Amino acid sequence: MTIDIIYGTRPELIKLAVVIHHLKEIWGNQVRIISTGQHQEMLPSLEEWFGIRPGITLKVMKERQSIGHLSSSILAELSTLYASNRPDWVVVQGDTQTAFVGAQAAFYQGIKVAHVEAGLRTFDKKAPFPEEINRQLISKLADLHFCPSSISKSHLLNEGISESSIEVVGNTVLDALAFSKEKIDSLQIYPKELESYFTGEHSSSQIVLVTSHRRENIGEGLFQIAEAITELAASNPEVVFLVMLHPNPAVKETLLEKLGRKTFNVKFISPLSYPEFLALLNRSYFLLTDSGGLQEEAPSFGKPVLLLRTQTERPEGVLAGCVKVVGTAKNNIVRESQLLLDSEAAYREMVVDRNPFGDGQSALQIAKRLMNEQ
Repeated sequence: MTIDIIYGTRPELIKLAVVIHHLKEIWGNQVRIISTGQHQEMLPSLEEWFGIRPGITLKVMKERQSIGHLSSSILAELSTLYASNRPDWVVVQGDTQTAFVGAQAAFYQGIKVAHVEAGLRTFDKKAPFPEEINRQLISKLADLHFCPSSISKSHLLNEGISESSIEVVGNTVLDALAFSKEKIDSLQIYPKELESYFTGEHSSSQIVLVTSHRRENIGEGLFQIAEAITELAASNPEVVFLVMLHPNPAVKETLLEKLGRKTFNVKFISPLSYPEFLALLNRSYFLLTDSGGLQEEAPSFGKPVLLLRTQTERPEGVLAGCVKVVGTAKNNIVRESQLLLDSEAAYREMVVDRNPFGDGQSALQIAKRLMNEQ
């Protein structure tokens, strides 16, 4: 059996890395790895970390290009490839343009599609944008649906997807964490620019890690987030607020403008390598984030997540108590953050013993199911 695995963004590669290793062990060179290069500047170090080398790189990114232009470029490149070289299966992950258009290109050529992390829903096609509509459309194209939980499975069943094509496997991000944690500890990895917070004079300082990149937060939402950080930093001079600057110019420029000269304990950091970021995640006290993946990763480190969104497609964390949806209104962010800074009891309530997103064996279950499809 021949299998193509397509990724283009950092989260996709993280969540497909161990899947790739398992499929390679079974089918060897019959597994072809395709990178669209959607996050081209972030992928090389990650590929090196996981020991993955793409056989084909499309390099479709252009500066400030629209979603439509990105999608059409990926579709054109993959359509040309599949016109002459068709695998039996195409594996895509999540809800990016790479995942959606990869599934679309395969469907047009009559190639079966397996969707990793299937069934996530907010049921608001504009939030997150365009991810929510992407994952709904992928579900219509896919032949196999690998769900992270029974909740995501129920969404697919309610949409008329055949139960026989659905497999609940957990979230593959925990496979990546299991792969990485031991290496990080043994190699004593941490961001060198933050060394004083790991081994030096600031090693006892509390760190609140802030990340924001969602398109729907650009504008007023991001302004409110920045105002909240400014107020929190002024009220808590002993706490360091580390703000990750996403490469998206609209995000980066707004945060620098709104926070750049505000206060001494707000610090900016450029995107880190995956292992460095995990080390920082482990070092942080709690997270202010609009990320999807961090909702899944943070519970493994016992870190509460205050989610800078009004809804989440990952309710498992909310139900377990380790994620709280706070939105982007300044007063909400300040109130919920201050509660965690002031109350040890409130903080402990958000620390879970078991990650609600799985057990780190998802990739093996995916490989086994694909073996049964031969």
